[in-house]
Amino acid sequence: MAKVALALPADTRDLSWLPETPRQQAGSTALTAALNSTLHRERWKYTSSKLCLEALNAVMQPPRITGLDQTGVQHLDLAPSALPDALFDPISAPEAAARLSYANQISIVEITAPLQQSLHIYHAANTQPCIILLRTNSEAELLEIIQPSDAPMQQTLWVYLEANARLVHSRNTEPAESTSGHGAALSSATDHNWQYLRILLDQAARYSLHNHLCGASQRRQDIQICLAAPDSEANLLSAAAIGAKQHLDQQVTIEHRAPRTRSQQRLHNVVADGGNVTFNGRIHIHAGANGSDAQLSNKNIALGDGATINTKPELEIYTDDVRCAHGATIGQLAADEIYYLQSRGINAEQAQTLLSRGFLLQCMQGPLAESAQKLLNTLGLAQEST
Repeated sequence: MAKVALALPADTRDLSWLPETPRQQAGSTALTAALNSTLHRERWKYTSSKLCLEALNAVMQPPRITGLDQTGVQHLDLAPSALPDALFDPISAPEAAARLSYANQISIVEITAPLQQSLHIYHAANTQPCIILLRTNSEAELLEIIQPSDAPMQQTLWVYLEANARLVHSRNTEPAESTSGHGAALSSATDHNWQYLRILLDQAARYSLHNHLCGASQRRQDIQICLAAPDSEANLLSAAAIGAKQHLDQQVTIEHRAPRTRSQQRLHNVVADGGNVTFNGRIHIHAGANGSDAQLSNKNIALGDGATINTKPELEIYTDDVRCAHGATIGQLAADEIYYLQSRGINAEQAQTLLSRGFLLQCMQGPLAESAQKLLNTLGLAQEST
């Protein structure tokens, strides 16, 4: 049976502000071809793209941004003319490029100096695309909160770090609220959420992402990081709790395009019985990126035989002078550790909860770590009794 062609909603808008090459690639014909390529379809293998595509041109609300009133920050109405081509990649992210064309407005923040206060972005609805530009030698702390909604939600964010810029980015994706009792939030969410994040780093720029999230009826994260100039560095820490009947699909691509670039990824997931998680982590080291160092670790714990976990770390290397390591594990909580806790008067369910939280806490750091840890106390992380 022939595959049904994926299609974008009609009525795209003007993208004349984009750099020339991405603008040419963002035409409807080019985006449709990219969307239906074999490689791109593979990226959506474990998640239906239908809800994402249908919501691309839905009504968008501006995100709430605070911290704009400090020295070194400008909130721009129009994109500056001098944007690097590599900030936008319509071929590998046609959905994100299309969303730019459907937006009636784009939130653009320019940072020109080290900030004294954090910049906050709150998403409580389907929000307009955001672009954040960190100019040379600037520094910032970005705190991003994605709150639950019964309606489909999408967030798209592009970040450009010029030479020697520094950004610490913490993102908490909160679960849907529930009034049906302790632990119910982990299995009651009905939201559909797609998050797209692209980071471009120039010479000696530094970027850190602290990612904390829960599952949903359908939640998809696309994270693309491009180390475009020598001595740039990116670090990703992620902790996720996926409940029964919940879904999380994480697609992470890190490109090393220049010499002496470094990246480190560590992602821990706890998946309840009946939950579903997919992780695809791709490290692409381009020809000429000598001296690159890339590390990737993805570990998953299944709380029951009904949990579904798909993990696929990938290395694509086109130069010899590199250091790379990647690994993925899928397992269950150790019986001897549960027995030890039970011997100290802790019941089996409490023991599973404590061990699951400890596993996630290994990947909880950064400015929003404390609030993410408190969130764990509202979630039921033990395997449900049969």
